Amino acid sequence: MPEDIIILKFGGSVITDKKSEIPKVNHKVLDRICNILKDKERNMIIVHGAGSYGHPIAKRYALAEGLNGSQEQKKAIKEARKQVHELNQLLCGRLQESGIETKSVIPSQSMRTRGSRKIENFPVHEFDKPLKEGKIPVTFGDVTEDLIQGINILSGDVIMMELARIYEPRLTVFVMDYPGVMKGRPEDEKSEIIPLVDSETRESIKKYYGEERITDVTGGLVGKLECAARIAEHSQCWITNLDHLEDCICGDFHGSRVIP
Repeated sequence: MPEDIIILKFGGSVITDKKSEIPKVNHKVLDRICNILKDKERNMIIVHGAGSYGHPIAKRYALAEGLNGSQEQKKAIKEARKQVHELNQLLCGRLQESGIETKSVIPSQSMRTRGSRKIENFPVHEFDKPLKEGKIPVTFGDVTEDLIQGINILSGDVIMMELARIYEPRLTVFVMDYPGVMKGRPEDEKSEIIPLVDSETRESIKKYYGEERITDVTGGLVGKLECAARIAEHSQCWITNLDHLEDCICGDFHGSRVIP
């Protein structure tokens, strides 16, 4: 098994137009990702979000709340899975064109959940095999079967938690829209990066990002930071943007470091 594994998570809002009500990928961002990764060591795992490939339909049909027995929801589950798989294939295809061998790991085919934060029977072999072959496993947030409520949304952040526990990577990076966790409104030009996100910082952010500000079906920034804190028990964990990703991979860190 390769040592010094790196786990990268590309947010759905980075690789897609998340505000779009229909699936819309950001081709320029996919090209940038390939340019950054093509000359790097291949001992890494990539996780990506869904963005406009899944979030609108998941929200519209309340997929995070479980099965309701309606035919409309059954069709929505099928469509959401199709969309996120399509996004995965777009990313993997672009990486392959850049000479980076990948292997898709499709959560709805290999993982079941017991609630939104627990994965039953995590398929370690589906990551071990490509890693041993010098390929990059690429997985993503998906609609999974759930042992409690029939279905659930398994976020890429929760998959990251499990991967960090299993592989204890030397580095985990969340690549987001902003260059780190921001103090105040991220869109405000005067907003500054919080360089170290500890438990006290997370509590203050939780108060600021009340329920009315959470629009993401996977819990938004609050949920992400809770996952990142768990990841930080096993790995150095950073939140940054695409502009600083290459520097972070090379050990020149910019952004917010998350600690337990």
